[in-house]
Amino acid sequence: MKRKVVVLTDCVDVAWQEIRGSIYSNCNDYDVCIEPVVPVDSYSIVNVNFLVKLIAEIYPEGTIICVIVNPLKLRTERIVGKTKRKNLIFEGTNTGAFSWLINDFGCEELYELYDPGFVPFGGKYVHAPAVGKIASGVPINELGNKFPIEKIRHVDMEEGTVMHIDNFGNLKLFHKFETEPNNGDKYEIEFNDNKLEVVYNKRMMERNDGEIIIYPGSSFGFTEIGTVRDHFAEKYGVNNGDLVRVRRLK
Repeated sequence: MKRKVVVLTDCVDVAWQEIRGSIYSNCNDYDVCIEPVVPVDSYSIVNVNFLVKLIAEIYPEGTIICVIVNPLKLRTERIVGKTKRKNLIFEGTNTGAFSWLINDFGCEELYELYDPGFVPFGGKYVHAPAVGKIASGVPINELGNKFPIEKIRHVDMEEGTVMHIDNFGNLKLFHKFETEPNNGDKYEIEFNDNKLEVVYNKRMMERNDGEIIIYPGSSFGFTEIGTVRDHFAEKYGVNNGDLVRVRRLK
């Protein structure tokens, strides 16, 4: 099976083709499959952190996960490592993007890439070449120096943090129901000076257009909120990283 490469990035115009081409150009052969780009929120490490975990769970052992996004003011370390579970290779800047991955999958090896200094468009000229070499079989310990795992930046999420907003405007929250609700149970959600009553339904599309539904999502059992056949996030101006307080009504 071809080696899978998954790139998560906010570079989704022609820059994505430059990144992809750079990976291929740095492979000794083309026995590699670069998957379609995973677009991320340019300004939310919370979102990136969640999406890395999502990809790690579903992709096969040995997949290379590359993150090219850095909204931080700092120019952070460029790191590459391997997980204990599934032998996944992860590569990118040390922004907190890999904290959930490492917490759940462990870390077998970790290195900081040899530093060429600041390079405009490091995704194309630093990260992509490193990924190409790894895909060609170059051991990751040849790409840099050992890096202490305790220096990995972490993302701490509060209960109710919005981790992801899908293209339908539905929110994925860092929240799980303590006990399984029944269809029709009422909840109150509070966020960004809004307070709304919502209804629980296991399958939201059974409800009427425009109703706001809270339901068990498809990602690790986390709660989702959305408007039936409408765009909840757009209507209420919700962004990744916002907090949504959830309270069950009697």
